[in-house]
Amino acid sequence: MVSADSLMMLHKARELAENIGARAIVSFIKPISFESEIPVIWVEDLQLDVLKDLTMHDILEISEKHLHDAAVQIYLSKNFEEGQVVGVFPYAILIYDIKEGPGFINVRDYDGIANRDVVSAVLRLALDIAVEGREGRKIGTAFIIGNSDDIMKNSHQAIINPYKGQHPDDCDIKNEHNWESVKEFAQLDGVFVVDNEGRIAAAGRYLNINTGLITLPGGMGGRHLAAAAITLDLPVIGITVSESGGIVRIFRDGKVVQTIRSDVRVRR
Repeated sequence: MVSADSLMMLHKARELAENIGARAIVSFIKPISFESEIPVIWVEDLQLDVLKDLTMHDILEISEKHLHDAAVQIYLSKNFEEGQVVGVFPYAILIYDIKEGPGFINVRDYDGIANRDVVSAVLRLALDIAVEGREGRKIGTAFIIGNSDDIMKNSHQAIINPYKGQHPDDCDIKNEHNWESVKEFAQLDGVFVVDNEGRIAAAGRYLNINTGLITLPGGMGGRHLAAAAITLDLPVIGITVSESGGIVRIFRDGKVVQTIRSDVRVRR
């Protein structure tokens, strides 16, 4: 049952959202029946009780990070490219500017490599894999997006390619009906090769790349090194899912350009 304080916070958030013309209200409070002309987006299963023992400065800092992560997913799933959202927490109400947020992802940055709907689809799929895993266990994988011929020349097949000879419609990563098979193949070693139109050219691919020039923060393994290295050698995008932490990372020009946490999930 939602407390009177939480309900009051929701009402205050709605009032603020109406005053500033916000695109949405992002609620980190347990979902309830709540009327609002501005769409309310609920965050799933995020335990915020631990915040009550922190200082207000720490609460605001953590809340800002959570709202940022939620805004990234809203951007990817609802195509909100600009505007403000109001985040409502049990202890705070925050305003977040989608376009101006520090370190915010923008799939338009990759227009010269792949269509933005391709990058968006791969990121949403990667977040699904990070959260769900497969058959009750966490899995890690990677997607390399760009000119598939160039990527194939710099890699080799570790297994029989399950996408070779398949109908193009069954290889379209933008079609969510194909995601279950992708999640199944994500358990295999190697990476997915995705062309700039969103066709999956291969799965289970090993990259033939020199990783000697790549330096990454601690905790990243061979998959991350290979994804970073190929983005240094070719005009491609690397997107990885970390098996240990459920973190999605975007690589470009040999380095991590974006990190997305999967523990903050918005309801679709």
